[in-house]
Amino acid sequence: MEASPGQQERVADVAATIAVVPFQNPSGDPDQEYFARGFVEDVVTELSRFPTLEVIHPQTSYALAGGGAEGLARALGVGYLLEGSVRRLGAIVRVTARLVESAGGRQIWADRFDAPAGTLLDVQDEIVARVVSPLALEIDTARLRRARRKPLASLEVYDCWLRGLDCLRRGTVEDDERAREFFERARALDPHWARAHAGISLSHFNEWSCQAWELWDDKERLAFEHARRAAALDDRDAVVQLVLGRILLYRREFDEAARHVDRAVALNPNDADVLAHAALCRAYLGDPVSAVALASKAARLNPRHPEWYAACAAVPLFLLGRHGEVVARVASAPRATVDLPALLAASHALMGERERAAAALEMFLDDFVEKITFGRPPEPGEPLRWVLHVNPFRRPEDAEHVARGLRLAGLAADPDERRAPAVARAAGADGGRRAVFRAEGELWTLAFDGLTVQLTEAKGFHDLAELLSRPDVPVHCLELAGRSAEPRGDQAVLDARTRRELSARARELQEEMDDAEARADGARAERARAELERLVETLSAAMGLGGKGRRLGGAAERARTAVTWRIRNAIRKIAAAHPALGRHLQNAVRTGTWCAYTPERPVDWAL
Repeated sequence: MEASPGQQERVADVAATIAVVPFQNPSGDPDQEYFARGFVEDVVTELSRFPTLEVIHPQTSYALAGGGAEGLARALGVGYLLEGSVRRLGAIVRVTARLVESAGGRQIWADRFDAPAGTLLDVQDEIVARVVSPLALEIDTARLRRARRKPLASLEVYDCWLRGLDCLRRGTVEDDERAREFFERARALDPHWARAHAGISLSHFNEWSCQAWELWDDKERLAFEHARRAAALDDRDAVVQLVLGRILLYRREFDEAARHVDRAVALNPNDADVLAHAALCRAYLGDPVSAVALASKAARLNPRHPEWYAACAAVPLFLLGRHGEVVARVASAPRATVDLPALLAASHALMGERERAAAALEMFLDDFVEKITFGRPPEPGEPLRWVLHVNPFRRPEDAEHVARGLRLAGLAADPDERRAPAVARAAGADGGRRAVFRAEGELWTLAFDGLTVQLTEAKGFHDLAELLSRPDVPVHCLELAGRSAEPRGDQAVLDARTRRELSARARELQEEMDDAEARADGARAERARAELERLVETLSAAMGLGGKGRRLGGAAERARTAVTWRIRNAIRKIAAAHPALGRHLQNAVRTGTWCAYTPERPVDWAL
């Protein structure tokens, strides 16, 4: 598929231009000359897979090569030159390559590759890949160094992408929000550039899967919406395809996820970061063998890779039962991700190394309390449920393999696993007419859509019953946690992050209301208007003079995570026994600092 004129203009706006200078052949050997020319053409072809690089056609480079590298750079107006040589040294052929900036001639990367002379053509593809992948990374690194020196208002579109990614790598909520500023700036500069939306999606994905667990619903929705928008704008960008595939994995839409991940690899099989992420995705999708191959290639193409590559390699190795290799791979970066020490603990436990398993498990639980529950002691089974949720395995046996290793390491099991299964029956005359959600002795009776089930107690059932009794009314998490939501002393109802979340939701509702009115959808417009009015009242009540928020202690933060966990786990339990009711609650219940039950149509609950 050829790029449209609009896409071609955007490529010119964001791409770094590079020309490959004809490689030298000091020996004059015709065989080496043939190889050098073919090698240059292959490098150009593979570099062209990166949408952020604009590569001069080799015929042009050869035609202008007589003026030397500097003359070539001036004639073509390129920012970077790739130079090199092919030299025979006895039985070895050495390929050298170096990347220089045209302005000033500063060398920013160089490497050499040796191959037995008789196998040169056999290893040509491997050498090309090992040149191309670090080359693209080094150009991005050089551009990032320059972009860091510019104020936000002076950044160009691709500068914003690089600065945003730089923030995301730090892995904090504050840096995710800062990253979104850069990506939003890129979107303002070019609303049709797919990576602006991909970056916004990644910023929400980071919070959704790593930092803001209690905001799962909103972050998951925003991550998916922006990823889908990015793919609609450009279906030929491997990074965009990968972002959408990864998010679809977490939505458990496995077939669609596999399609986008495979397309990402096909679009650019020499982008090391894409390959590393794709390896993890392939492991989740149940193909650990190809995942190990992708992870190995990624590490080979980017020898100075970041620590998170360890997780991408460790998961498929674990699924293949190669636990000793997991330990070796994770040793240099045991805390690259929050869940990586858990995988390390499971590996040690499955090899019978109980003391090492206990030490790794302690490391995981320390990080879990610090970064996931923000100091709150986890509920029984909570860490195990979290590990299985943020590792979306398609095959149940893969999830059970991880769970068994963690239980052997000493991690508490989910108490619900030991409880009696749900008792289901067809709804009677009353159950067919009414929706029921109430405790009856030691069991809860839940009736909806013609089916009644009875379930054993779960803490989140009480929270859900409270929300169902007050439809469309925001309920503060402190109230659900059994504490007063009124501020005390210098405390307040909302902290800065929650105010930003509610303000962002208010903007979304305004856009939804405008869109609904434009489409003459009165019912949708009225729902959006009603929720917007409630949000405005909430924000107004929580703000001091001049729109300044009052301070909030840590109680609300702890309550927010605890209540979110309880409600999400309760809905998960309901969905397993009563899928229709589970889907209804997943769509209608919002969690966070303020929780609410907002069904599309009123439901007459018997509570």
